[in-house]
Amino acid sequence: MGSLFSALTTAVAGLGAQSSAIGNISDNLSNAQTTGYKAVSTDFQELVNASNASVNNPGGVKATPAYQNDVQGSITSADTATYMAISGQGYFAVESASTDATGATIFNSTINYTRQGDFTLNKDGYLVNGSGYYLMGYNVSSGIANTASTTPIQISSLLNDPVPTANISYVANLPSNAATTYTSSSSTVQIYDSLGNTHDVNYVWNKTATNTWDLNITIPDAAYTQTVAFTFNDGTGSAAAGTLKSIASYSGTASTAPYTVPSGTADIDLTADFTGLGAGKQNLVLNFGALNGSTGVTQFSDTNGTASVTNFSQDGLPKGSFSSLAISKAGLVSINYSNGTNLTIAQIPIVQFYAQDQLQRVSGGAYASTIDSGTPRYSTAGLNGAGTISSNSLEQSNVDIASEFTQLIQAQQVYSANAKVVTTDNTLLQTTINMVQ
Repeated sequence: MGSLFSALTTAVAGLGAQSSAIGNISDNLSNAQTTGYKAVSTDFQELVNASNASVNNPGGVKATPAYQNDVQGSITSADTATYMAISGQGYFAVESASTDATGATIFNSTINYTRQGDFTLNKDGYLVNGSGYYLMGYNVSSGIANTASTTPIQISSLLNDPVPTANISYVANLPSNAATTYTSSSSTVQIYDSLGNTHDVNYVWNKTATNTWDLNITIPDAAYTQTVAFTFNDGTGSAAAGTLKSIASYSGTASTAPYTVPSGTADIDLTADFTGLGAGKQNLVLNFGALNGSTGVTQFSDTNGTASVTNFSQDGLPKGSFSSLAISKAGLVSINYSNGTNLTIAQIPIVQFYAQDQLQRVSGGAYASTIDSGTPRYSTAGLNGAGTISSNSLEQSNVDIASEFTQLIQAQQVYSANAKVVTTDNTLLQTTINMVQ
């Protein structure tokens, strides 16, 4: 009788173990399309009551989950720039939050870890994934990441200040074969003041003698006008003919707009107080290449006998507004502005664990660290064994559907076999009871 009862309890344990296996398979199949999901398989362990050379008492079986956190799912491209996947080992650090009665975000101060990288910007400028977790990162200021702590990454700088023009570059050729009375057409570049307003700077060339030209500079909005004499090499010295020899220094009176020519340069420094440009003084340096060189402004023969400008540029910028977000492989988060500038505001670390299969699963595809998982180790993406970050990408579930169906068939058959043992045992016990009658 003892063996019959032992066989019954063993079979029931088998039914329970296979039920656990089928439950894990069901979990995997239901999450086969869940971003970053990690499959759970089942390990079976024998339970032994007593076993020796004379007797073996059936003990049954125990089912335990076997996590596959270290198995990466396939990475697919995505249209959203803030979607991210980790190629290699590691996790994103995330934090959950709620809102108070005023609608303010309240963080719970508990860090979890996830591979679910479908992050998008919410109404407050935070990067939040599809399960509601907020992405954590290091603050970056002046290009330096503060790795002492992580905070939820938030986009707050939606506007970029204008940059007043400080330098104007000019590359052109003046026709050496032009008549002494030749006057070029006006070349104009727009510059920016400290408030982001635009102003025209006009250049007009007048040939005054062989190898000598006057450049008339005007800034109408600032009521600035100045004429500067340029001299070109004639080829009798060591410098090549047609290259810039010198720019005349300022020799006017206080009633005319001043300028300086730094020694040995092909620059004109307007030190005037441009009261019409923005708020306060704005220094402008006009660059014409290099003395005795063929860059910048030159004087060579021209087929049409006219001045030709090949480059006229300046380094100022208008006010910029938020355009997009960019994330590098190293996890640097940068704001792109409409004026062509960008600002790095944060860096996303990659978190690793020595025993990542011992992480505690929590809802929303996230994990909590445990004593058995080890201490979380924060690294820069791509360093110290940490994976790299791929933007415009998502990691898919690592569930193999074909394998899951195979295991499902096996679990079903073993469950049925254990059920058969129960019915057979029941028949034998009933026979034993009938013997008493």
